Order: sequence, then structure tokens, then C-alpha cells
Amino acid sequence: MSIALEKLDRIAFPMGIMDLSIRSDGLMAYAACMDGIYQCVLPVDPKASDKPNPVRIGQHTSYVSGIALLESNFSLVSTSYDGTLQIRDLPNRLDKDKDKAVATENSVEAALSNISELPPRFSERVHNFWSWGMASSPDERYVASVSGQYLAGTEDYSPLDANEPTVKVFDATSGKLIHAFEMLPSVQCVAFDPKSQYVAAANLMGDIAVWEIASGQKLAAWRTPDFTSWGIIKSHCYIGGIYAVAFSPDSESLYAAGMGEMKDPMAGNGKQKWQRFHWRKNPVEKHQEIVADQSGEGLMETLAWAPSGAHFVMAGRLRGGNWNAAVFSADGGQLLGQAKTGMRITTAKFSPDGQVLYLAGMQGQPAPKKDSFPSFGYLERYQVKIT
Repeated sequence: MSIALEKLDRIAFPMGIMDLSIRSDGLMAYAACMDGIYQCVLPVDPKASDKPNPVRIGQHTSYVSGIALLESNFSLVSTSYDGTLQIRDLPNRLDKDKDKAVATENSVEAALSNISELPPRFSERVHNFWSWGMASSPDERYVASVSGQYLAGTEDYSPLDANEPTVKVFDATSGKLIHAFEMLPSVQCVAFDPKSQYVAAANLMGDIAVWEIASGQKLAAWRTPDFTSWGIIKSHCYIGGIYAVAFSPDSESLYAAGMGEMKDPMAGNGKQKWQRFHWRKNPVEKHQEIVADQSGEGLMETLAWAPSGAHFVMAGRLRGGNWNAAVFSADGGQLLGQAKTGMRITTAKFSPDGQVLYLAGMQGQPAPKKDSFPSFGYLERYQVKIT
């Protein structure tokens, strides 16, 4: 089996996209950007002449690092480098039939003409430091946010323990804190399993842990050294770490993604890498990893499973090689398809039918022109063709 990723379109956003949520009907995108939260109608016809115009509907006081659309109560949950968690109710729940008509007619600006910035219903500082990332549970009951600042704690520059729990789980509707878990900072990624029973997180040092949501019990904890480097050129510190985790569709395996070992922290030339673990075994076992000759160089920042469970995508930045977004088989972990986008990909999502892949991120950061920045955030849509 092979998979071709055929690019459908590219939609520009004013600022870099750090996270993305797509409505299940594929007609609306919500983006966590460096300067706020954006809403964008997605045209049904990617070749439409009338280009989408993203509209900012909310802000934090710093970069927005995570976003989740909860369609069960039509609200948006977001996190930020300012350490806050915000919940916004979307007005009138929007009429999906009307949205489809608007998107089909390509009058994308009309759908957003009456939308203004929405004040949060809930806003609370939940971390003393940045929220590096956020995830929502598939049943939309919970959101989790991770934090932590890397400060040297010993002579060998191992991280200093955090002054607060770095992994927190909240009620997605009320914002109420459900669990607060300890993990060595900085904790850079978090994910729920498909059944919304477990939450996993991983950090700079290659530590990974899994907790049960119902009981709050830690079920597994282990360290993989393959994503973390000690810089010996230019900077003497720990670098890298795990930037994405994802459970397999049956919840029995946990995948981690990031970048392989480097000596020069400024180079960004570690190998593109994912690993698969049987997390229920004691001790935890590494079961698979990317085939060495199928990877290039660059930091991988996102993992996403196709709804069929037959394959997954890993994506991020490209330092050298043939791709910065690639599809791998669930069975053997073989490379099935790839794309070289030219941008740093921060998030990847599949449509509910698995036929469309959404890749979002940023390309460069241009200098301001006439007191404004040219757009450098992008959302790309790809047709997933299986042969």
C-alpha cells in the first residue's frame, strides 16, 4: 500500500499557527495563533477564487499554544504562554446548513462579517509558566495542559524540579481542575487515548508517563534517551526532548515523536524520529521506531492517527531530507507517503472520513512592512489517496 498526499489549497493566516481545531463537517477552522484565536470558513471547493479570510475572535496576553473545539456544547477551549486557560461560547452555535451554503457559494467573508472578538466565559491562570500544549479528550469531557520551565538544577544541568504540578487535567465545560500531576519540566506534549480513559505526557528529558483519569493513578512511567541531546557545541545544556505523544487506536501502544541526538543545539539536524512503546508492560518495552533510512533531519512536532487506524502521520520542521510530513503504516511502521511543505508544521489533523489531511504552522517570520507583518501562518489541505 502507498499513500499520495495531493495538495488541495493553502490558506494564509496573519500570524503563525501553533494549534488547530477543525469542525467535524470540515467547513470551519479554529486556529491558535501567535496573536490570538482565529476562525476561518473553509470553502467546499478548494479551487474557489474567493479566498478565505481568517477573523480573530479572541486573545490571550501571549502566544496561544493550544485550542480545542467542543462541538457537544459548541465552545472553544484555549491555552497560552501566559499560563491561562480560557473557555469561550460560540454565538448561536452557528447554523451548519447555512455555513455549507456560504462555503459552497465561496462567499467566505459573509459568514464572518458579524463575528467580533468573543470574551471568554472562563479565564484563569492555571500555570506559573507557559502552557506548552493542550489536548482535549475524544468524549469532550476533559482538557489537559502541560507546563514547566527548564532551569538547571544540578552541576550536570539536569532540570530543577518544578514549583507546581506540570500536567493538569480540567473539566472542559467548567474549567474546574480535576487532576494535577508531577513531572520533571519542561513537559512539552500531552494526549488522551481514544476511549478518554488515560492521559499521557512527555518532557525534555525523554520521560513519558500515563495516568488513569478516573482514579488519578500513575499507570506507567519510563524514559527513552533517544530524543534528548547534550549540546557540546556553542551551548552546553540539554536540548530536544519529546514534542508529541499519541495513543494507538486500541490504546495499547503509545507513540512519541521528536528529533534524534545532536551535538550542536543551533543546528537542528537531529534525525526525524518516532518510537512506539507497549506501555502496559512492566517494564515498558520499546516495540518499534522509524526505519533509519526513511528519515531525514528535523524536529517532529505532531502525530495524528487516521480514523481507520491503518496509518498515522508525523510532521514538523525540515532540516534536511525529502519530507516534513510523512504517513506510516500501523502494522510495520513503514513509510507510505510523504510531503515537503516548506513550512514548519505544528499540528496535523485528519477529517472524520480520513480523506483529508490538515497541516498547519508557519513559514518564516518576515520583518514588518509599513508597520504591519506580512502573513506567515498557513493551513494546508491535502487529499489522502490510498493505492
